[in-house]
Amino acid sequence: MPPPRYRALALALLVLASACASPPVDWTTSRSTPLGSDSARVLAPDGTLHPDSMLALAATVTPPASGICPGSLRLSRAGGSLYAAWWTPRADSSANLLSSRSLDGGRHWSAPAAVDTSDQGVSACHRVAPAIAADSSSGYVHITYAMLAPEGPGLFFAHSMDEGVTFHTPVAILYGDRLGRTSVAADGDIVVVGFEDPNSATPRIGLAISRTMGHIFEQRILPLSDDVGTATRPLTAVRGRQIAVAWEQRAAPSAPAALDVRVGTLH
Repeated sequence: MPPPRYRALALALLVLASACASPPVDWTTSRSTPLGSDSARVLAPDGTLHPDSMLALAATVTPPASGICPGSLRLSRAGGSLYAAWWTPRADSSANLLSSRSLDGGRHWSAPAAVDTSDQGVSACHRVAPAIAADSSSGYVHITYAMLAPEGPGLFFAHSMDEGVTFHTPVAILYGDRLGRTSVAADGDIVVVGFEDPNSATPRIGLAISRTMGHIFEQRILPLSDDVGTATRPLTAVRGRQIAVAWEQRAAPSAPAALDVRVGTLH
């Protein structure tokens, strides 16, 4: 595992490089609205919000495997395929991240494919659910998640180029001790990942951008959210070069939550 001082230095250089480079996104819309009681939401590329039918569907489909960690099953649809990602605990209280594909709306599933089996944590099923985005334009399946990896804790990304049959070796979005929520969206070459910053003392939202179908993430925006209060629960969307990012913002721990949304165009 890299010594903590080297990981901290790498993070500092990354933030410095991001600050010196021109902003990767022209933000044209920014708004904040009171957050309703329905927390199961999905974001559209124009920044509008809709009920997340995939979360509702996850409670009704035939489970793709036994031993799924409660609350960890996430679904994404592309064309006629439904894709799933979930955590399954191991005997030593670590967990495997697995994925499967259904061609009949969730009644029958393919054999689970390993997304990441290198977890070193001991929290069993007490972990944040993964995020999944299946892209019909490329046939890729993208998954993001928080995990204690052999080299250290952080946020990670893995994708499949063969419709979920196999997954490439995961890459790190960002290392850090705060294992928070992620959100991933993809359209062709562009993949965007919203995440709860694992290194911020106060919860903040960051954004990672890949222009190479997720093979590498060339740009990161840290932080994307404001410095006032806390920012959690990211949502992302992309269509062409238009992207949208949303998150829950609280001015104080006891304050009501608002939903902040930004919409912009990638350079």
